[in-house]
Amino acid sequence: MEDSKGNLWFGTSGGAYVYDGESLTNISEEDGLCSDSVNCILEDKDGDFWFATHHMGVCRYDGTSFTHVTAQDGVNGTEVWDLYEDSTGNIWFPVEGFGVYRYDGKSFTNFSKEDGLASHAIQCTYEDGEGRLWFGGWLGLYRFDGESFINYTRLGPWQ
Repeated sequence: MEDSKGNLWFGTSGGAYVYDGESLTNISEEDGLCSDSVNCILEDKDGDFWFATHHMGVCRYDGTSFTHVTAQDGVNGTEVWDLYEDSTGNIWFPVEGFGVYRYDGKSFTNFSKEDGLASHAIQCTYEDGEGRLWFGGWLGLYRFDGESFINYTRLGPWQ
């Protein structure tokens, strides 16, 4: 991921690395990162960094300290593969076994099978040019219609 200052960020099994064009810096659990197994990194519109980890869920870095997002915040599970900020500033991330979460800046909302997902194994998120959110993973492709998910197959959507 390239941040707003042009630094390159890499998630690895040894923490996150930041390359500023001259040196490579490691950020790890010793620095407050919730897990050294980092799958994805996102810089949000406010300049905070979000880390999706393989064993400890999501944490956020505000430039000073890390905040680990947990069940107390309304987020269950620990295996997170993706982070995405949509055009309205919502942060989206799937959690293996628990569906997809949306953070609106104040609280987390969970979307699961009851909301149209056939699987809780989502691994990627994308917003198209028309502002539609798409989610891909085990058992297919889904589009979020603002309230629920529609599953798409080669033959088109089914409900």
